[in-house]
This record gives sequence, C-alpha cells and structure tokens, in this order.
Amino acid sequence: MMSHCGYKKKLYPYCWLLPLFFVIGIVSVNPLLRGIVFSFYGGGVFGGRERFVGAANFISLFKDDLFWLSLRNNLIWVVTCISLEFIFGFLIALLLNQPCVRLKNLYRALILLPWATPPVVAGLIWRYILSSDGPLNTFLRILKLISNPPSWLMEPGYSLAACIGVNVWLGLPFMTVMLLAGLQAIPHDVYEAAEIDGANAFKRFFLITLPMMKSVISTVITLMSIWTFNMFDVVYVLTNGGPGNSSLILSLYGYQNAFAYYQKGYGASIGVISLLILLIPVSIYVRMFFKGVETE
Repeated sequence: MMSHCGYKKKLYPYCWLLPLFFVIGIVSVNPLLRGIVFSFYGGGVFGGRERFVGAANFISLFKDDLFWLSLRNNLIWVVTCISLEFIFGFLIALLLNQPCVRLKNLYRALILLPWATPPVVAGLIWRYILSSDGPLNTFLRILKLISNPPSWLMEPGYSLAACIGVNVWLGLPFMTVMLLAGLQAIPHDVYEAAEIDGANAFKRFFLITLPMMKSVISTVITLMSIWTFNMFDVVYVLTNGGPGNSSLILSLYGYQNAFAYYQKGYGASIGVISLLILLIPVSIYVRMFFKGVETE
C-alpha cells in the first residue's frame, strides 16, 4: 500500500505537465507530422484532389535548379549572419563587461531596441532606408562617398548582402545579451589569479574566457543558426527573393511553392529537407550537452 502511494506521489507532478504536452502536440507535433505526410502527396491544390506520389516530390526537388540556388543562398545567409553577429556581439559584450564603462544599463536598453522590433516592421523600415532614393543613398551622395549609389535591394549583386545586413541588425541584440550574461557568470577571482601569474589580456581571453564560455557560445550559436535558417519575413518583405532569385532562400522558396504556386506537397518536401539539414547542428549540440553532463 505504501509503495502504491509512493508511486502515485511520483507521478503526480507529471500530471500537471499533461496540458503542456497537449498544447505542444497540437502546435508543434501535429503540423510537423502533417507536413511530412503532405510531402508524399501531389497533383492538387488546396481543397482539391490529391494523390500519393511517394518520393516523386523529393526526386523533382533534387533536379530543381532553384532548390540548389536557394540552398546555396541559405548557407551563405546563415554562415555570414551568424559569423557577423557572433564577432560584433562578442566585441560589444566584452566592451560592456568592462568596469570602466559608464551608463551600461542605458547601452543595454538601446541594444535591445532592434530585438524588440517585429521583423516585418523592421523589414519595411529598412526597405525604405535601402531604396534607391532612400536615406542611405542620400547620405552617401551628400558626403560624396559614392557618386552613384546602387539600388541595394534591386540589384542581384547587393540584394542578399542587404538582407544579411538587416538580419544581423535584428539578431545582434540577442547574441550580445547572451554572451554578456556568459561573461558576467565567469568568477572575477579567476582573472585575478591569472593576472597574478603573469597572464596578459590575450592569454586570459583564450585560456579563461573562451573555455568558460564554451557552453554559452554553443547554445546561442545553435539557437541563432536554427532561427536564421528558418528566417522568412525579413527576406520576404525586403526582396521577396529577387531580383532574379538572387536572394531566394529555402523557407521563402517553400512558401512560394505552397501558397503562390499551390504545390502543397512540393512545398512540404522543401520543409522536410530543411528539417533534415537542421538536425545536423541540433545533433551536434545535443552530443556536446550530454558529453558535458558526463564530464561533470
């Protein structure tokens, strides 16, 4: 009897998690499973008659030049955005972590402003700034830095770079705040002991800061990689993948096939491929997490 009561007490806390599991199942698991099922169907539009086509969507996808173009753009998009966000975020975090810097709280609040701006609103603002006669080109003409500034969003050589710049502006605050939190979690006594032992700032950074920031860096890079890979609204608002598909990325290409060309199965297959690609950084992060748990 006592063992039965003890068993019920152990299960009781998990009963409170059932509503959460129910919501996650409806919001996340159900769309995921339906998307995987849809990827094996084709031949119809929304509400129309569809037929099972097996792996035909994936076979067509691997023969699709636009798919490979969007995949290439997506890799450039993710690697460039994450690299710039990490470099500038780390530099800003190191600066704000210095005890001699005044008005730190003000700077932290100002840094969070881009993160608080909805991506669609930010995209509309930057579309105006980067337009041919927008404030940026006007500023460049006044200072005579560039006599004939390009149309940043309408020229194939600049469109993807412009989208990357806007996304870096949006993602930099989160990267900075996370890295700053990691820096502030490092005990100051460790730096004092290293300084007494004769370690200069360069050695303290590479022998203390980076190793002790390893878990924070891996976490924030994994999260930002997933979010950036799935980013849709910024590119959609700024260029819609143009001009000439020069800024087309996977999420936008999947959206176009599903909702513009009414190829639901083909669009779902793009989503499945994106999921499989994202499993690579997720699996690496999970492996590093459990490895760290074992060492502890």
